[in-house]
Amino acid sequence: MSEQTIMDMEHGVVLYRIVAERTFESIERIIKKGTVGGYVCGYHNLSQDDRCWVDDNAKIFGQAKVLENAFVKGSSMISDDAEISGYSKVIGCAIIRENALIGGESVIEDNAIVEGNVIVQDHCRVIENAIVTGDVQLYDRCIIGGNAYLYGKAELRGRCEINGSAIIGGHSRIEEFVTVRDKAIIKEHAFIHGRCLINGNAKIFGYSDISYDVGGLSIINVTLSERKESIPFLKKNFIESLDIERGGNHRK
Repeated sequence: MSEQTIMDMEHGVVLYRIVAERTFESIERIIKKGTVGGYVCGYHNLSQDDRCWVDDNAKIFGQAKVLENAFVKGSSMISDDAEISGYSKVIGCAIIRENALIGGESVIEDNAIVEGNVIVQDHCRVIENAIVTGDVQLYDRCIIGGNAYLYGKAELRGRCEINGSAIIGGHSRIEEFVTVRDKAIIKEHAFIHGRCLINGNAKIFGYSDISYDVGGLSIINVTLSERKESIPFLKKNFIESLDIERGGNHRK
């Protein structure tokens, strides 16, 4: 760290501008010995053994850690007990705080906020003005953008895209090639999967299991008992359809 300091009045911390003590290759560029970087409040904020780097005017403070090959730049801010690792990037004016874990090759950028106990892994991106909070988990290649708001214990996998002013919360699960946009709301124990679009002012609650497009002013709210009853109902319809096709010769 250099002797150059700044006082972050909002958070009440003194920050020190870092200076590279050796030459190494980061995921963005070669950092030469003597290169001036961003700000930290102590040596514990930036690993001294790996190839991670804090650039520009980015700030790392509290017990936050930047590890492995992670790269933080712009005017982004990492605080509290947040951890940035792997080959992940935090850029722009993004904010990572509390106990959030960012890893893999994920990217957090623009004015996005990731907080709480959120986990972002693999190739996921949280961009624009999106907010991800609570115990949300993002895996694979999910993209969260626009003014989307994710909270609770929601889990997203696959190539999901959430944007617009969409809200995802509760214990909902979204997988595969799902797109949620506009002012759509998905929460409670809803399960959205397959290749479908949820848009407009659609609202999906309860234990709904959706693998088709839902839009407009649609409201879908399936109770747990209704979801359980729908399974034998579907099996019965399937057997009846086989019966018709085979001329009623199916085994009973």
